[in-house]
Amino acid sequence: MMVTVDKILEKVEDLPSPDFVVQRIVQVASNPNASAKEVSQVISTDPSLSSRILKIANSAYYGIPRKISVLSEAVMILGFKTVRNLALSVFTYDRFFKKIDEKSPIDRKRLWRHFVVTAVIAETLASTVGYPVKEELFITGLLHDIGKIVYDVITPRILVSAYEVASRMKKTFTDVESDLGIPHHGIIGAKLLEKWNFPDLIITTVENHHNPSSARESVYSEIVSMVHISDVLANLLYPGDSLSFGDPHLDPEALNDISIKPKGLLNLLEKSKEMISKAKELLDM
Repeated sequence: MMVTVDKILEKVEDLPSPDFVVQRIVQVASNPNASAKEVSQVISTDPSLSSRILKIANSAYYGIPRKISVLSEAVMILGFKTVRNLALSVFTYDRFFKKIDEKSPIDRKRLWRHFVVTAVIAETLASTVGYPVKEELFITGLLHDIGKIVYDVITPRILVSAYEVASRMKKTFTDVESDLGIPHHGIIGAKLLEKWNFPDLIITTVENHHNPSSARESVYSEIVSMVHISDVLANLLYPGDSLSFGDPHLDPEALNDISIKPKGLLNLLEKSKEMISKAKELLDM
């Protein structure tokens, strides 16, 4: 099943861009000179998005001791990037996961759980190792496998074939991509995010999350390694959610990149389980 990257990318180019509001949120939240008022004004132009962000902001996951009822307050308390993450979570879910094809063997609900679980583990790992911008780990963790859902949207036959082989042969999804000669989902996801003008940090991480050694010279190497580790742990916690059924491949150098010992992964896993249990509003969006 030889499928060229160019053929897939032609179809990626046809995918619609995020709504204007989402694009503006990404732009404004990335501007260090932006104010909480500016961010909340952009989000407020979409009442449905605003109410859903407030609902998630008040969830146990963020642990705010009192109820947040005003969007500008959520921005002030949680920060620009966290609110950006919530907006992108809502957008990603609505664009790719809300509609369920009952006839497809692809369980989008479980795939969404993999997205969220990886994001939670990545953010927890960032806190554990003292990484200064843990919010970036959440969004890169959330979007790391977006190439798989892109396959499901533009060429579902390819995704179903890869899933069925992985399930039957008990192989990782990445190994099956190689066996079938189809482009790696990291490349497809990165190209989509590039089309959408997402930050280089997210694009680089999505493209290299299965092979952190390829990004070792990048300024984002630590983030790539952390998302790689988080993806592996998410696959161990919920086998099959990511359409992968073989033992996940952990690059040992990724542990060295962030100075964490294998024993530290057990503690991380326990902390992550606690945080995942608090992420109901994200999981059940």
